[in-house]
Parts: sequence; C-alpha cells; structure tokens
Amino acid sequence: MKKFPASFKYFSLSILVSFFVLTSSVAAFGKPADVGAQSATGQARAKTRLTEAKLKACQAREDAIKKRATRLTQLVTNMEGKFAKHANRVEEYYTSKVVPSGKTVVNYDSLVADIDAKKAAVQAAISTAQNDANNFSCEGTDPKGQLTQFRKDIQAVKRALKDYRTSIKNLIVAVRSVTGATERENKGSPKPTSSPGGSE
Repeated sequence: MKKFPASFKYFSLSILVSFFVLTSSVAAFGKPADVGAQSATGQARAKTRLTEAKLKACQAREDAIKKRATRLTQLVTNMEGKFAKHANRVEEYYTSKVVPSGKTVVNYDSLVADIDAKKAAVQAAISTAQNDANNFSCEGTDPKGQLTQFRKDIQAVKRALKDYRTSIKNLIVAVRSVTGATERENKGSPKPTSSPGGSE
C-alpha cells in the first residue's frame, strides 16, 4: 500500500476542514434568506386568504343590497299607492262636496301641486337607490363608497316618503279647516226651515 507524505495528509485534512467550514457558512448565510422568503410567501398566502374572505363577504353584501333594493321598491310602490288613494279621496271630496257648498281653500292648487312634486321626488329617490344598487360591484374601484352611497339613498327615500305624506296631510288639514268651519257655523245657527239641507 502506497503511503502519502505527512504534508499531503495535513493538506488534505485542511482542505476537508475548510470545505466543511465553508459549506456550513454558506448554509448559515443562505438560511435567513430562505426564512425571509418563506415568511413573505406565508404573508402573501395570508393576504390572499384575507382578500378572498373580504371578496366573499362583499359578494354576500352585494346580493343583500340588490335584494334590499328590490324589497324597498316594492314597499315604496305600496306606500305610494296608499298615499295616492288618500290624496285622491281628499281632492274628490273637495271638488264634489266642499266647492259646491260655496267654500274654498285659498291655496288649494298650490297644495295639490306640492303633493305632485313630493310624489315625483319619491320616484326620483327610489330610482336613484335602485340604480345604485344595480351598479354595486365588488370588482369596482370603490365598493365601500358604493355601500355608503346606497345607505344615503335609503335615507333619501325615507325623507321623500315623509315629505310626500306631510304634503297630503297639509291638504287634509286645509280642507278640514274649511269644512270644520262650515259645520261649526251650521251647528251654531238655526237650520233654515224654507230650504232644508241648505249650506248657510
């Protein structure tokens, strides 16, 4: 068996030691980068999951908004129908009973015009709410802003309905003030015997 000189053994040993030191150093040097890469990957995955969760929540909200807008439209349509019936009854009573009796409401035309204007305002408000609900999209640039706007739309619809109802009440009060005065006059004075059923 061939023997190697001692100097060669020491040289080989030193190369081996250097190799292990160098390898471990490189491994140690590369480790933090790997950990950082894994950490960044984990954060990206967590962010993706969070984004997916937000998207699902937004989509659920989108469906809810569109359903709510449909229900709101139905509700407003029903309420408008009831309000219109009340307004028509008062107007019919005024033209068929009050005016023929010789009594009139001074600002009757303006009160009726106000009812029409308030009814139109309700229509405009519900149309805006419906359009904003239909245009709501989680894929849009500002779904949060769209949601805020839809909530404002609902408040606008409520205010418009309240104003519409108030305008009808104003007409009712005005007509009652005239008919009430007539009734008080009739009750306070003796009924004419020559013309039963006369108004004055």
